[in-house]
Amino acid sequence: MHELQAVFWDVDGTIADTELDGHRIAFNRAFSDFDLEWNWDKNTYVDLLKISGGVDRIKFYNLSSKQNISSDFCTKIHLRKCFHYKQIINSGLIKPREGVLRLMNELNSQNVSQYIVTTSGRGSLEPLLNTVLDSSQKCLSGTVTYEDVVYHKPHPEAYLKAITYSDCPVENCLAIEDSLNGVMSAKAADINCLMTPAEWCKGDDINCKIANACVDSLGSLINPTNLIYGPPIINKIIDFNYLSRLIN
Repeated sequence: MHELQAVFWDVDGTIADTELDGHRIAFNRAFSDFDLEWNWDKNTYVDLLKISGGVDRIKFYNLSSKQNISSDFCTKIHLRKCFHYKQIINSGLIKPREGVLRLMNELNSQNVSQYIVTTSGRGSLEPLLNTVLDSSQKCLSGTVTYEDVVYHKPHPEAYLKAITYSDCPVENCLAIEDSLNGVMSAKAADINCLMTPAEWCKGDDINCKIANACVDSLGSLINPTNLIYGPPIINKIIDFNYLSRLIN
């Protein structure tokens, strides 16, 4: 039996639904600030989520635009986007997903190390830590962000760094992700993974069944978890015992 020693949390879409009503809105406000005739609707943004990292997302979109802006200007846009994103997060409109804080606190009580593993920038992560995760920051042992890696998800670099930081054998680690890119990143690092899809996640990404299990949320006593695939859920919610079963 493997002992669960470390859990690696993705952020956007996993800890909170930040993408459509957070990052997307911030990007559009930044585009407006620079008089760019760009506006990412929900369908466009969902497609762009295949590209990890905000700067890279802008650069990718720029290739199909008529503006043909420079790489440095893409970076300026992203810096402005981060300003707007902080305002959105600090407004308190973004809430943690069902069961996230409960599970973080339970894992902490079981002496499980917990790390944030994201290829979003530190500037986007910090306001979330200070608002959505303020009461649970004590549960976290460290972070891996955009600035810490060369390659972004689905490349395994971020998770390989997390394994090194945790100093735990990979068989004692588990990742929690919301997207196919994230699951592929964890699996490429040989980490077992629970998938909890965000609302925008496409059916094909869920049905590929790469993760060890897939659930609609981490659940609570009021709103129990619904299993999409994987081992049966005994206690109606995702807890320490269920995660332990996923690595064995």
